[in-house]
Amino acid sequence: MARLMKTRINAKLPPSFNVRQQGLALVIVIWILTLLTLMAGSFAMSMRRESSVSYAITANAKALALAESGIHLAEFNLSQADPEQRWLANGTIYEIIGQESRMRIRIFSEAGKVDINMSGEEQLAAVLKSVLPDDWERQHVLNAILDWRDADDDTRTQGAEKRQYKLAGLSYGPSNAAFQSLEELQSVLGMNETIFNAIQPYITIYSSAAELNQREASPELLNILAADLKDRNIQDAALQKNLNDTASTDKATADFEQPFTGENQTYTIIVEVEMQQAASASLEVVVQFQGSDSAIPFDTLDWKQNLQTSSLFNNSMEYSVITIQDEFRYDDRF
Repeated sequence: MARLMKTRINAKLPPSFNVRQQGLALVIVIWILTLLTLMAGSFAMSMRRESSVSYAITANAKALALAESGIHLAEFNLSQADPEQRWLANGTIYEIIGQESRMRIRIFSEAGKVDINMSGEEQLAAVLKSVLPDDWERQHVLNAILDWRDADDDTRTQGAEKRQYKLAGLSYGPSNAAFQSLEELQSVLGMNETIFNAIQPYITIYSSAAELNQREASPELLNILAADLKDRNIQDAALQKNLNDTASTDKATADFEQPFTGENQTYTIIVEVEMQQAASASLEVVVQFQGSDSAIPFDTLDWKQNLQTSSLFNNSMEYSVITIQDEFRYDDRF
């Protein structure tokens, strides 16, 4: 019996068994190689993705830093005593071109805007007319704004006081006080996002003046006012002269130098930066000049980052651009 078992053990295995065993080993090796390839590809893709994200974050951070430097550059040039060196604050766009970036800076004087707390009905109506051609809707929004800011509860014709807000299903009513921010205007009955975004560049709460300073107003706002006067058959020689000055192709010699009155000058500074690899940043800052002798010449009243507004690099803005790369040497920084 023992001899029989030994004979069976020593018997050779059939050739087909060895072939099947080798084939199985080959399949296992192929699966292992495939798995390792997938793991390596996934790791490489993950590393590339992380590298791209890291690069984008770095590039956008650099763009934001450049935008912040643009704010300080604008403040410096706004405070120049020499009118030939001082930058205009009527919507003119200054462009600085670097090796890897472009920066555009646009400045608006708040004195050149319509103050929603102080302005009379005519200027507010003119701004609203640029957005609301319908007379009834425009009058409703206008009187609702006036009812919001006045101190009484008397409802103007087509206006809105507490009762109208309650009937509209709103849990609040007019403050019966001055607007504390432009954003508060969005709470006025009849106001919506489309209207607000359209008129925002032309309104302010910082000028504290019933009449805007036409010499510091943007060309867009001057055109709005001129169109309103034309509709009412009113001639304004001063307004037409300011329009002609802002439309001048020779901005260096145009007669629209703005007097620098010093204290309490308030400006909106918009800076947009475009860099290579599609990195970008934008800032909109409201600053108030405190005086040259102040430790901090400009006080920041508002600061907004990466606004979804019309780009300063839009082709429609080209008419207002002054390139200053020949006057300043920033190539090493940009």
